[in-house]
Amino acid sequence: MKKYFLTGLIILLPIALTIIIAIWLFDLLTDPFVGIVENMIISIERKRGFDLQHHMTLVLVISRIIVAIVLCIFIFILGFLGRRYFEHYFAKWSRAVFTRIPIIKTIYTVSHDVTKSVFTEGKTAFQKTVLIPFPKPDTHALGLVTGEPPAAVKKALGDKGNLAVFVPTSPHPISGYMLISSQKELLDVTMSSEDVFRYLISCGLAHPEEAKKEKP
Repeated sequence: MKKYFLTGLIILLPIALTIIIAIWLFDLLTDPFVGIVENMIISIERKRGFDLQHHMTLVLVISRIIVAIVLCIFIFILGFLGRRYFEHYFAKWSRAVFTRIPIIKTIYTVSHDVTKSVFTEGKTAFQKTVLIPFPKPDTHALGLVTGEPPAAVKKALGDKGNLAVFVPTSPHPISGYMLISSQKELLDVTMSSEDVFRYLISCGLAHPEEAKKEKP
């Protein structure tokens, strides 16, 4: 019985987590506009003689679907126009506006740089996977090389051989440590960033080799 239960849990848990995260992202993107669409639907149906005040759950679901569809269309159109016509001018205008507002400036700059690094075609967010001595010399942590450190850091360290390494935490690798380390201290590891995150989320239980064997 215990083996059957654990097998069922292994099958069900990833599906449940995927659905939960997908719903959370869906709600996050649609929440700012749902109220507007809800009011529009209620107003339109009221003119047609229907009272939807007692069917708010249905109105909410329909509103979220409409918002998601409109957002997808808007993002596609914005991307098309940006690539064809005013990508440079829009980027220049947005930087000029948002970088002059305190607090907003930091949020915009960080989100812009991260988004550009992750979603730019032909560009990977992490260069390679390494082992880095952390948190003490005789232990190692998996790290992802993000590139060279800023010029000010290079100047302070006086060493041109340093690299910036992101060390994600386990079991939630979204957070982590940003370390600057000499290349001499780093050991290259033949693991993709996906394998690294999978390994950390499982707290070392899921090995990349096992995941490859399970693929059809």
